[in-house]
Amino acid sequence: MESIVQGVKAILEAFAVGDAMGMPTEFMTRKEIIQTIGNIEGFVDPALSKNHGDLPFGTITDDTEQNMYLINAYTKAKTIDEPVTTKALLAWIEESDAVAKRYIGPSSLKALRAIEAGTDPKKAGTGGTTCGGVMRTLSAVLCTPTGVGYDTLAKHIEQCLMSTHYTSQALEAACAYGFALYSASCGDSFDEVMANALNGANMGLELAPYHACAASSAQRIVFLQSMIQHDATFQDDDRLLDFLFDVLGTGLESADVCAAVFALFMRYPKDPWKAICLASTIGGDTDTIAALVGALCCAHRGSNNIPRQIIDYVATHNNLDFMALATSIAQMFEENN
Repeated sequence: MESIVQGVKAILEAFAVGDAMGMPTEFMTRKEIIQTIGNIEGFVDPALSKNHGDLPFGTITDDTEQNMYLINAYTKAKTIDEPVTTKALLAWIEESDAVAKRYIGPSSLKALRAIEAGTDPKKAGTGGTTCGGVMRTLSAVLCTPTGVGYDTLAKHIEQCLMSTHYTSQALEAACAYGFALYSASCGDSFDEVMANALNGANMGLELAPYHACAASSAQRIVFLQSMIQHDATFQDDDRLLDFLFDVLGTGLESADVCAAVFALFMRYPKDPWKAICLASTIGGDTDTIAALVGALCCAHRGSNNIPRQIIDYVATHNNLDFMALATSIAQMFEENN
């Protein structure tokens, strides 16, 4: 149990730190970040932020908040399903004042309110294509015991996304990331993690109620893997970030965030802190990219290398008890065995 607690705690810490690190630069362009802030090697003063100057130093966003609510809900219910997910997200909306903070998009809010009013969850979420789905996949993965298999994991991810992001774009990206995080948590090699990511992407498409005409997360991963391995241009961090921002994009779409996360993971698979710092300077949806890649690199490393003072500040400032969350997950695993 102790090893599970410590592993989950480290991943949660990396996710929350990535979220807080990327918050000030969220939806700034790469050029704006370079000119205003430069290289990021620690917390950025929110006063330099284009969009979040009103948030205190080191503040987490909806990325961490939603996952915390879902982990608490899943561990209390001892199951991962759509009703538990929807109830937890609705509670988060009300208790966090998410609408006033502009933490939740109108499509997600509309879908959740529709379910609350009686709409079939399988229909309510069929318009959600953005990274809100892959963003909260962390909770489904961490609450799925290692050893139960990828079929069960896929079902958990589907139930986590269904109410707001029941689309091929969202499910492909979420299962790619979710399978990779799960594989890394199991101690698999880098090649195994990448293979499982592609298997996950394919399974996500199979779960989707329809296949949209949209960019493929899987094919972007395949392309980036080849480029990062064989093209010297992509061995330069700035050139890689420029390419991701200018060519593939780092906006809200699921495939954008998924590609950026895997590119930085491939570049620094066992250096969560470096990956988080680079993600914070990439531009676009920096907080989500930094949170996801931080957690993935941490899982693959088996620990995190984030400065302890950074972790402690994020935990204290945002009133986060990583140990309690990790312990509740480990206890759920024991009770379900």
